[in-house]
Amino acid sequence: MKTYKFKSYLLVAVQAICMLFIFTSGFLLAYHPLLLVLEIVGIIIGTWAVATMDICNLNVAPYIKKDAHLVTHGPYKSIRHPMYSAALLIFWPLIIDQFSLWRFAAAMILTVDLMIKMLFEETLLREHFVEYEAYMKKTKRLIP
Repeated sequence: MKTYKFKSYLLVAVQAICMLFIFTSGFLLAYHPLLLVLEIVGIIIGTWAVATMDICNLNVAPYIKKDAHLVTHGPYKSIRHPMYSAALLIFWPLIIDQFSLWRFAAAMILTVDLMIKMLFEETLLREHFVEYEAYMKKTKRLIP
């Protein structure tokens, strides 16, 4: 369990550093209307996902809490990882709209980090919840 927690917090630290850099190296909202719409959709999906998740389940790190239960309603009905989808929808429009190599590098690191974190979390969820395999067959990972 300690190895899981260390890996979890390492992934969260990389994620936080990348997000902080992207937020502080440019404007928080995209100028281009289409990119702004994508960013707003990401904010809505992220807010909906957090609101749907019970407080006992909510965890920034991907390890599973002891008293957690599998959430399969709200955005989780069709997307297994709506918070990751939301993060990508929020950050990539910002990168495209206000491009620099440093911001692009941070977004690439963030994307790879989220993919690793997502796969790691799915491994833990399959171990913790017997019904997770069936849930995986009914849903998409990031895009419905």
